[in-house]
Amino acid sequence: MSLGRNVFVWTEAFNCVEILPPFLESFLKHHKLEINVVVAESEIDLVPRIKRVNAISLKPNLKSNFFRNHEKHVIDGYKQGHLGTARIWSYLIQNRSEDVFVHLDADTVFLAESVSVLIEQIESGNDFVGTRRPYKNRGYRLAGRDAKRLNKHPDALNTDFLAFRSKAIAYKHSPLLTRWIRGKRPLRYPVVDFFDPVIFRALSQGRKIRYIDSPDKGSSSLPDYDSEFFKNRISFAAVGSGLNFFKNPTVITSPGYRDYALASYSLYAKYLLNQETGIKPLDNHEILEKLKRLDKSNWTLR
Repeated sequence: MSLGRNVFVWTEAFNCVEILPPFLESFLKHHKLEINVVVAESEIDLVPRIKRVNAISLKPNLKSNFFRNHEKHVIDGYKQGHLGTARIWSYLIQNRSEDVFVHLDADTVFLAESVSVLIEQIESGNDFVGTRRPYKNRGYRLAGRDAKRLNKHPDALNTDFLAFRSKAIAYKHSPLLTRWIRGKRPLRYPVVDFFDPVIFRALSQGRKIRYIDSPDKGSSSLPDYDSEFFKNRISFAAVGSGLNFFKNPTVITSPGYRDYALASYSLYAKYLLNQETGIKPLDNHEILEKLKRLDKSNWTLR
């Protein structure tokens, strides 16, 4: 991996630093890279002090009125769900100097080395690398005008395990960047999720995408859950959001997402943090089977 210091690997854990130990311990067990953890200034001392773990906050930028109070802006954004995360990403993309960004969700458990292939694929000429997020082959929003328009998009990428070139972000200093990262619908077409508008805008300008789990299946297919890039991780979803909802019940979100996130956090807390939340854990047989086989000393499956 010749990019060295030009790679910025990060996760964010605003108001959910409690979920970090399994993520950090498993990442460090299987990787030699440094990992940056973006947290609020008040949480820096709560991040485990481990070699190759850098706790960073969103330092004020005195040249920009927008970023001068950005941490408060992010905290306020988390009262509206993923707006807070989008504001973090926007800040990093517009202020970090590294050429390559690698994002990892903090509710991930690594079972083997996984990240080097993302960086290698960027080095080989791709601009966006990750696992496939299907559009034409999605299992939801199948009726109506939006469905027909969604079917015209190529597949996007999941953001829990993602690498991209900084220079591939079109109009990265636009005041609309946060909106595009958040996955809010652009005026001309619907999208599925977080970061999709950024990817589609880049692809329309000739940037290259690599579906790391299914590279030979073209621009519209299904994720290959049997690929090593899925098997080498236990991937949860919405655990940080669940903890945020658990601690802050007034956060604005949909009832369905709230229930899912709380259940996901409860499952994570029970098996990885040894904590009971009083909430019924998420019923996910595949994740549960892996958790029961997990060796937390070596971060492998028995």
